[in-house]
Amino acid sequence: MKDLDFPSILAGLLACVVAVFVSATLVFVTFRLNTMLRRREAQDRLLLAGNRSIAIALGATILSQALLMRHAVFPVMAVLRDLFLERASLYTIVVVAGQCAIFFGVISAVSLGSVWLAGWLFTRMTGDLPEHEEIFRDNVAVAIFYAFVLLAITVILNEGIEDLSRSLIPYGRAGIIHLP
Repeated sequence: MKDLDFPSILAGLLACVVAVFVSATLVFVTFRLNTMLRRREAQDRLLLAGNRSIAIALGATILSQALLMRHAVFPVMAVLRDLFLERASLYTIVVVAGQCAIFFGVISAVSLGSVWLAGWLFTRMTGDLPEHEEIFRDNVAVAIFYAFVLLAITVILNEGIEDLSRSLIPYGRAGIIHLP
């Protein structure tokens, strides 16, 4: 049996703990941003009144955004792991914390913006179908359709967001080695 790599295990546990706190915070912030942008008082009132369509549409929006925002976790884990694998100075810790904030900021902004923009574009393309008005009237069929549209867009967007998140990792400079 090989020796356990305790620094790597500790880095993985730290990344998991960070993901728990950040995910709860990001989903809460996403919920609040969505309700602010879509007539919060009316939405909250309709949710409390049992409007299923609002719940479906808002839930699909948050799920879509969360599926994309999860890609912020990998670059954070990559740079946090490096703190445990080499001797870290205070400067290195501050730089890594800044990088993690940038990763979450960029991926969250792109994820939130992409889902909002895609939803907005889709409602403009359907023309005669007033999705948001029907959702506010508790038209469950329209809410389910809208939810599946958002999830379908998310599935397609997923690869692009994943590629973006991996491109944010500060790898060393790569080049070509010419052999004689």
